[in-house]
Amino acid sequence: AQQERNDPQQPGVMAKLPIVRSAWSRLSHVYTDTKSSHPNFKVICDALEDRAVIWRTMASNTVSPVMMKLEPQISIANYIACKSLDWLESTFSLHLMQSHWCYENIELH
Repeated sequence: AQQERNDPQQPGVMAKLPIVRSAWSRLSHVYTDTKSSHPNFKVICDALEDRAVIWRTMASNTVSPVMMKLEPQISIANYIACKSLDWLESTFSLHLMQSHWCYENIELH
């Protein structure tokens, strides 16, 4: 896993963490259930999802030239972020935990 993270071309490092996957799964489940049980909400969400696809395409077309120019700086920032993530994983065990465990066992002060 560490070698994958040190590769600046490796996308979605954070998305592969169990706690992130677990939280995303729960959120996705709630969203899908809410859409299926509330017809009015479904219509609004479907329209927003369609708009999001259009906005993402427009943003991608606009930002691509800038991203190409900034690629060396982005690679350096990604390398540093991956090293920091490696440190967090070795220091804390939260990356191994599912989100429901964190919610149940971490007290808010």
